[in-house]
Amino acid sequence: MAVSEPTPRSEYLTAREAARLLGVKIPSLYSYVSRGLIRSVTQPGTRARLYFREDVERAATRMGGRAGIPETVESAVRWGQPVLTTSITDLSDAGPRYRGRPAIALAQSGRSFESVAELLWTGVDVPDLLAWEVAPPPPGVLDSLEQSARHSEALNGARLMSLATSVLAMSMSGKPDFERGTTAADAARLISLYACAAGLLGPRKRVLRPEGALSIAQMLARGLLAGTAADAGAPAINAALVVCADHELSPATFAARVAASAGADLGACLQAAIVTHSGIRFGSGCDRAEDLLRGVRSPQDMQNLISSYVSTGRQVPGFNPVSYPKGDPRARYLIELASSLAAGGKGAALPDLPRAAAGAAELHPRIDVGLVGLSMALGLPRGAASAIWMIGRSAGWAAHAIEQRLAGFTMRPRAKYLSPV
Repeated sequence: MAVSEPTPRSEYLTAREAARLLGVKIPSLYSYVSRGLIRSVTQPGTRARLYFREDVERAATRMGGRAGIPETVESAVRWGQPVLTTSITDLSDAGPRYRGRPAIALAQSGRSFESVAELLWTGVDVPDLLAWEVAPPPPGVLDSLEQSARHSEALNGARLMSLATSVLAMSMSGKPDFERGTTAADAARLISLYACAAGLLGPRKRVLRPEGALSIAQMLARGLLAGTAADAGAPAINAALVVCADHELSPATFAARVAASAGADLGACLQAAIVTHSGIRFGSGCDRAEDLLRGVRSPQDMQNLISSYVSTGRQVPGFNPVSYPKGDPRARYLIELASSLAAGGKGAALPDLPRAAAGAAELHPRIDVGLVGLSMALGLPRGAASAIWMIGRSAGWAAHAIEQRLAGFTMRPRAKYLSPV
């Protein structure tokens, strides 16, 4: 007797299914949607709407808590309830605010990524800081990094940053940074090394060996671009780094804080964040969105692609951010920045495709799409978008590691055992 394959679980629910899961009538479901608590998309070929399963399940969990069923730590961690206090970043409808300062406004004003990192780490605003005065990575570290990377057949930003962290750790003192009093200096040193390593993704396929003081954006531009395009692209890359610098308590940031609470060295905290961010819902998801968008040639192509995803119950990579039901303002800013650039050389424009997505199924771009659009407009190589995202976010990971150490407690929740019998 033939055994049928299990049907993959759809990422969407019909209105009737969503209302039943919530235990409410359909008009109440619509009120959740209008308040931005549940996202929806248009069902291809009809006027009916489909509702994101994860949003409905999150709302059902919250309703259970209010109805007298105590929410466990498990449901809080799973569904985005506040579990920690922080003074670093909060999220608003206009995007993240770094210690009260809107991230997008900082990027628009031309604030350097380095000054934003210092703001996150110390709370001290140093608006005139343009580049860190840190010693360049030792030649031996760069040599080891380049040699090790040559043996990899699948280089990407996450693998390069993980490798760079390990190589640098092998060359440093055995004492952790907090015992040496070098946490901020080590963070700047690691991020500089990540920028040098990104050159392996560029046209020369070599680690950047900077001469003189360069900003992180300049290092990335010179490693990822060739000729005069490098200097011209640095300001846009800097803006992307700034809006990527932190986003409150994402899974990777939480991993960095767990490692910090256990007394791990800063490099180990960033390593924990890097491998967590590399998952398909974040860094690898950005790479998937890039594969999707680079293969689209017209708004009609985008609409057809979206229909194929939604009709088979799959979410479209790079769209509909959980934190911003009406669209990620960082993505809008980056897309507008990309459209304003003169796309010379190998650059390609991506201004109309997100709008086509919004028209096709009311999808809104995440920051992934904004980074990919900017990367294409600048003529950056594949994988550069996710690398810029992670290098920028390293500033936030370091800030949260510092804050968690100051909190002075170990993050060690207990599990509730359920017998299999």
